[in-house]
Amino acid sequence: MLKLKKATLTVVAAFTMGGGLMSIPPQEVSARTTYVWIASNHGKRYHHSKTCRGLSNAGYKRHVTKHWARSHGYRLCGWER
Repeated sequence: MLKLKKATLTVVAAFTMGGGLMSIPPQEVSARTTYVWIASNHGKRYHHSKTCRGLSNAGYKRHVTKHWARSHGYRLCGWER
């Protein structure tokens, strides 16, 4: 019984003094996915804004990741530079 009390006190002391699981620092997530607009039937440009002047004649607009657009040959719209 005395050993059980000692073990319990040791565990409680370790957690209250910042040991154990409490000392793991939080990790920050810095990667973010950027989405852009493309008009797949009208050229090879991507747009950050859905209301961009370069998309005015596009009937069909697609929302894709910037990584996907660049890997498929799309470049930034001239109006948004």
